[in-house]
Amino acid sequence: MSKQRGTAQSDLVLETCPHCDQLVPVGAYCGNCGAHLADAAGRTRLHAYAAAPNEHVMRPTVISTLFPHLPHRHAHVFREVLGAGLLIVLLLAALRLYTSALIGAALLLPILYLVYLYEVEVYETEPVLVVGATFVTGAALGVGYALVTGHFISGTIGGTQQGPFVSGVVLPSIAQLLMVVGPLLLLSHSQFDETLDGLTFGVTAALGFTLAAVLTGFWHVFTAPLQGTSSVSPGELLRLVREGILVQLVNATTTGAITAALWLRTHGRSRRRHVTEWREVGPTVAIAFAAQIVLGLVTYYVTSLLLVVVFWAIAAAALLVWLRVILHHALLEEGSQVAMIGDPAACPECHRLVPSMLFCPACGVARSAASKHTGSPAAPEAGEVTG
Repeated sequence: MSKQRGTAQSDLVLETCPHCDQLVPVGAYCGNCGAHLADAAGRTRLHAYAAAPNEHVMRPTVISTLFPHLPHRHAHVFREVLGAGLLIVLLLAALRLYTSALIGAALLLPILYLVYLYEVEVYETEPVLVVGATFVTGAALGVGYALVTGHFISGTIGGTQQGPFVSGVVLPSIAQLLMVVGPLLLLSHSQFDETLDGLTFGVTAALGFTLAAVLTGFWHVFTAPLQGTSSVSPGELLRLVREGILVQLVNATTTGAITAALWLRTHGRSRRRHVTEWREVGPTVAIAFAAQIVLGLVTYYVTSLLLVVVFWAIAAAALLVWLRVILHHALLEEGSQVAMIGDPAACPECHRLVPSMLFCPACGVARSAASKHTGSPAAPEAGEVTG
């Protein structure tokens, strides 16, 4: 343990991190590599998710996974809104307002995500570019996909020997490809070079695509009377849950995983400290497409709609955990090999006054997961200390 004085800092007590061998401020976590300093096996710190250290990495939660820039103190509001929205959708269905319930289910996650982008000011300087290239592009492709495939399935391959291959393999693969188109338009932009940028673009594009595809595919429902003459059948309710909620979650996780892996590799921010082959771009893409294909085949072959929904729900939960593992290790991967210690600043997660580094030495949150208006000092400015 030693002391080192920065030009704009008071005396700072440093110690050598046993995981990255850099001089870092004394604390619970290494401010450079994010590892737990007191735990010899704390390099991967699976007990503390890098974007939300109060949660385990293997926890299948929607908000902290798809909304990583959201501060912990605001996360409960989004969770409550999501839960309330689901209850409202079910209530509308119970009141025989199936059309309204379908629209509500399709809009719930996309609207919540756009509110999140505004709330945390993720791209306050380029909002039109980001939303236009991702959500709007995804929505436009979703409309085209639904129109073309709806006519193709009903008029060409329905009931044929090619039906399983086309419906279960080809169409899910095409949909997954189309959801990545919008984010790829931003891949070369140097100002969007963090892994969570890739995640945000992927999730936004997937939600836009799915929203448009669902609304277009169910357009015939909107011409029906607002209130039906009988209660909503169990089959209609299950279809509402799958098409309006579960499909969006699955598409968001698979597309977000692909784009996050692409961003980490393309922009050269990996320190190669948590490299595992199955988290590289190739295997990540393969897993994402395999998940879409398996779900497509299950939907085609399984006749019980309840079993289909159960399978989709299990798959959505598993994919959320898979995405969290990818993001967690990607956040631990990002940064410079040399520890950069900036001036003290309040941590956006735990609010302690700590040296500005890649990770908060007190709670271990990745600063790149902070709300943009609180700052994300991946590269400290004047007054920095280099370990």
